[in-house]
Amino acid sequence: MIRDPFRKAAYASRAATAAVLALCIVIAWHSASRDAAAATAAPAVRQVPAAAADTLRFVDHPDTYPIGWPSTATPMVLTNPFERNDKALATGARLYVAYNCIDCHGAGGGGSMGPSLADGRWHYGGRADEVFESIYQGRPDGMPAWGGRIAADQIWMLVTYVRSLNAGRDLSTENFTGRTVERTGH
Repeated sequence: MIRDPFRKAAYASRAATAAVLALCIVIAWHSASRDAAAATAAPAVRQVPAAAADTLRFVDHPDTYPIGWPSTATPMVLTNPFERNDKALATGARLYVAYNCIDCHGAGGGGSMGPSLADGRWHYGGRADEVFESIYQGRPDGMPAWGGRIAADQIWMLVTYVRSLNAGRDLSTENFTGRTVERTGH
């Protein structure tokens, strides 16, 4: 039995330090053995759902790359596999009705509560890849995102049909009779 209070405090301090040190050693040993077991175990196989094969990666938009974008990145370039395909055009026309595009964009794409698709004024771009993204991702103020709900090949058929509505004409300078009007800037 220790009678000196200073020796008793020193002994208690050493005992507490030893207990904390022992606890740290046990925790470190347990952590190391768990990491070693994880390293020797077979890696878990991650199953990719079938729907994930139909998702998009980063799409090439060189005009909107952020400062410092790595030049080694290879973004995906979207191309329409159904461009100039009459069968896909006919299927796209049926899908346009089946997916209720007609409710917002009107019969023949003339516009209703959604914008016209036949006038050459594309708010988010009229290239095939831009139209695909508009359908796939949706747009603010009303255009729902259809990606993941309908297959990518059906979206491409819709793109083929929607782009055919304009057929390269810029209707923004025509009046209702079809004659071209001059823009005077007023």
